[in-house]
Amino acid sequence: MTIRARLAPLLLAFACAPIDDADDGLDRHPALGSCPEDMSSGTDDAFADCVDEFVPEGGGWGDESFPEIVLGPPEAGANGNAGLDVLSLGCGGQITVYFAGDGVVDGPGPDLLVFENPFVVGDGTFAEPARVLVSDDGVDWRAFACDPVGDDLLRGCAGVALVRANSQNGLDPTDPAEAGGDAFDLAEVGLARAHYVRLIDVGDEYDPSGQWCTGRSGGFDLDALAAVHAP
Repeated sequence: MTIRARLAPLLLAFACAPIDDADDGLDRHPALGSCPEDMSSGTDDAFADCVDEFVPEGGGWGDESFPEIVLGPPEAGANGNAGLDVLSLGCGGQITVYFAGDGVVDGPGPDLLVFENPFVVGDGTFAEPARVLVSDDGVDWRAFACDPVGDDLLRGCAGVALVRANSQNGLDPTDPAEAGGDAFDLAEVGLARAHYVRLIDVGDEYDPSGQWCTGRSGGFDLDALAAVHAP
């Protein structure tokens, strides 16, 4: 393969990134195309249908059940505390998933729910955050503003809010008011529809000590993703 061919995807991603975001350091490489656009299996539900790419950095919890472990509905633990039905990305790891059919569509209020497994610690919550990027075509990526270090701590990041819904308690995993998880509105990044969602762990930025980056459960732990608005 020529050097030009190797660089082509990176150049394409840079060219298609919004100008204001060109220097923010986020990984906007094009989707790999691992998920066929005409796939029909599972497209009648609200959850991600396929993993386009998984780039772990350590972690490893849940990989024996990959990819199914991230494709169904959320499985919250008792009382909204950390569930174990998750895939750990490791600090700096990332995953790109694909929603078939109509994908995630922009409607009133939140459009996408991302479920991790934070848990209550005293008066606060233990979080392992990630940035959220969305794309309709797998090339033009739009990033939600995630602030893991500023004064408004974790604004716009995933992995912050407790998860409530699971397969046993009857809560609607597509209703932001019931399901828990972190909600995102496509209108904030100027998209009417998204077929791809990319999550990039920012554990090193949030806690530079690295104390939560070791072991199989290090980094962002993905439970599930759900589209809020039915076609």
